[in-house]
Amino acid sequence: MPRPSVRTIASLVGVSAATVSRVLNDRPGVSEELRAKVLQGMREHALVAPAPVAEPFVGIIVPELDNPIFPVLAGAIEAKLGGHGVTALIGSSTAKGPTELDYISTLVRRGIQGLVLISGRHANPTADHGFYWQLYQRRIPMVLVGGHVPDLPVSTVTTDEAAGAAMAVAHLRELGHVRIGLAGGQGYLRPSQNRLTGYRREMRRSFGSVIDALHVESDYSLTGGHAAARRLLAAGATAVIAGSDLMALGTVAAVREAGLRVPGDVSVVGYDDSYLAAHGDPPLTTVQQPIEQMASAVATAMWQRLQGYHAPHVDHVFAPRLVARASTARPAAR
Repeated sequence: MPRPSVRTIASLVGVSAATVSRVLNDRPGVSEELRAKVLQGMREHALVAPAPVAEPFVGIIVPELDNPIFPVLAGAIEAKLGGHGVTALIGSSTAKGPTELDYISTLVRRGIQGLVLISGRHANPTADHGFYWQLYQRRIPMVLVGGHVPDLPVSTVTTDEAAGAAMAVAHLRELGHVRIGLAGGQGYLRPSQNRLTGYRREMRRSFGSVIDALHVESDYSLTGGHAAARRLLAAGATAVIAGSDLMALGTVAAVREAGLRVPGDVSVVGYDDSYLAAHGDPPLTTVQQPIEQMASAVATAMWQRLQGYHAPHVDHVFAPRLVARASTARPAAR
């Protein structure tokens, strides 16, 4: 009797292919009830178990580990992929270490079956994207997070960055702030550009104009936030929207160095709602990215590609939400 495929068994028994794979390979993550159901279903259908097959192997590449949003997102994606029976390896590209292309090249040589790329070259519209096209032509499944490559037919997962920045402006406006500054990230990155678009749009809608001195480009780090905040304070900002929670913490430090209080004199809004936000001093108001939803979308898109499903590629755009904490308040009377 020919050995049926894992997918055939899953269809006949009424469970997922990942569950069948885990049962046949004696892997954890399957309840005893489900395990018994699979084995009983195979007996009832007189199915012969296929030879054990190694779980799919996927690489997840992040740009850095210093910014806590990246390891948190990568870890969430790894967990969701594990639920599909997919093993993941997380790699971090840095300015002084292996680059994104270095990691990709190594993983491809080792037979990687899929790639999840988080805020890599696809987040920079001016970068060379030729390597992504080479991967696509080699039929290596990809999911891009935090950006896209024009016309490349692969699934992407992002949040509505412009909406997030607009939410932060609206929150501060409702508190009574007018001179609202934006400490943005590197201007060549898509997230920075999208947030600036949302900030400018909401400032014009709220106040009729935008003051150029109240937007400063820096980098998504503590020192970047600190440097940007000093310039924004000099420009008279009573509130600062930072491009990340790390930048927000740097902003708080700059405000205090200037002899001012947060939020008594200057309100601060972060971005991401990483684990730093709730434990800051004071706890940060921030724009939250829906990590679990994003991770589920990434894992589902990757699983479909690994299984050979001809599902169309999808651009998933998730709505952020503002989480109000103690770092924002009404502006001090002047």
